[in-house]
Amino acid sequence: MRRLAVLFLLLPVACAKIVAPAGGPVDIIPPEVISVYPEPGFVDSIPKEITIVFSEKVRGSEENVQLFPDTDGDVILQGSGASIFTGIDSGLAMVTISSNLEDLRGNRIANPETYVWNTIPADSFAEVSVTVLREGGGSVTSSARCDFLLLPDTVSTTVTHYPDTSGIVEAGWLSVGEYRIFCYEDIDQSRSWDPEREPGSSADIQLLAGDLEELTMTMTIIDSIGPRISDLTVLDGWHLEILWNEQINVNLASQQLVSITGPDSLPVEIYGVKSSAGRSSTGRLTVYTEELADTMYTISVHGILDLAGNPSLADSIEFWGTDSLPDTRFAVQSAYPADGSVEVPPAGPVCISFSDWVDESSLESLYTVTRVADSTIAAGEFVRTSAIAFSFTPHSELLGERQYRIDLLPGLISLQGDSLDGQSWTFTPAWSERPGVISGVVSGTGASVVTMVVAPAGSGGEVVTADFAPGAFSFSDVAGGRYTVSVFVDWNSDNVWNPGEPYGAWPGVVEVFPGVETENINIQVVP
Repeated sequence: MRRLAVLFLLLPVACAKIVAPAGGPVDIIPPEVISVYPEPGFVDSIPKEITIVFSEKVRGSEENVQLFPDTDGDVILQGSGASIFTGIDSGLAMVTISSNLEDLRGNRIANPETYVWNTIPADSFAEVSVTVLREGGGSVTSSARCDFLLLPDTVSTTVTHYPDTSGIVEAGWLSVGEYRIFCYEDIDQSRSWDPEREPGSSADIQLLAGDLEELTMTMTIIDSIGPRISDLTVLDGWHLEILWNEQINVNLASQQLVSITGPDSLPVEIYGVKSSAGRSSTGRLTVYTEELADTMYTISVHGILDLAGNPSLADSIEFWGTDSLPDTRFAVQSAYPADGSVEVPPAGPVCISFSDWVDESSLESLYTVTRVADSTIAAGEFVRTSAIAFSFTPHSELLGERQYRIDLLPGLISLQGDSLDGQSWTFTPAWSERPGVISGVVSGTGASVVTMVVAPAGSGGEVVTADFAPGAFSFSDVAGGRYTVSVFVDWNSDNVWNPGEPYGAWPGVVEVFPGVETENINIQVVP
């Protein structure tokens, strides 16, 4: 009997062991405010103590529950409540709960909350609604905040508001005055904006009593640091490639910004540089040089711009040269217009690029644009647009619906001495929208006025008419094209030639060239 009693006593002791419960849902519900005391609103005096109760225990710093204005008051977070001691009697007290306040499981409050107690009428204040966006899209992170500074003080934050989940900041109860607003993602939790590392934006706004203003602010990184060399690759005996830590401006790279010296401190000739977007987020700068030897060199670079216009600081790097040959064959890389193209813009430019640097004067002597019908070579300006690319812009617009041929004669030489075979392309320009002029003399009639008709002859354009006195005439603003030109005396004033009305025509087709006067179109009117 005694043994059974002992066993009976031991069983409860064994069952008293504490173990973690198995299973059950994971807590993903954020804390909520369930009561605020005293009730916010218009009051006779600002309460000395304000109590906010949450639906569960919370954790965070005093920064997560802010009191405005920043007086000698105090904020105490404990358990599931917050006690705010205001330290003011009248005016305005604003308590803001940021979205960074979280429960013990790390669930953050979904949207910031603001509560106001005021002894001053609401219409004495202003309100600003700010839509906060991120450059390139994406949601505003939970670290985002908007600091309002009442000018002229540009250091001390007057009040801070936080975007809700849709990126909207509702900043009410702002005193009259001029404000500077900083909206930014406070990644380092410093409560200040680092524009070179944290996306942000700023704006100034003047507020009057009762104002309701709306702003949109797009947060972005304000880049003020120039690019830096991250690596250098020797491609072969004539080509180097500098890799940068960010993309560089493809239009503003110049060989004057790059220099190379050999072991004897003598300069190496640089023929050109070419910048382009590179792998990932980096940029590339290809350097075209005279032939390098198998020895040590130093390359120095300065003033290379990034996409924000920030110049690189002076930088240098040593590299071992090589006398190896290029892996790629010297060739035409691209040509515009392509062979057989039609409706090509008649004003140009015509472009060509190569797989390697070439001498501009040599290319210009081997490159021509010719009108096929009469073998007329088009005059124009030849310009290098990069280390390997060139453009040709004709001095006068090319004729529409006429075939042109681009000839690249053989003999162009690359850096390593490879020679290029001759090549040709043909294309047909569109008619220019720039008008031309027809001029000449109308004779053979004693009428005081004749009507001239200029009608398209197998090309674009529309029929145009004008009245002239017999004798010398000049018909301007005629669109480029091929036309028939006729003249008649319009006795019945119906603007149409009728049998019996004196008539004359130019024997053939008149070509009107853009910006050019077509002269000696002399027409005799016969009865």
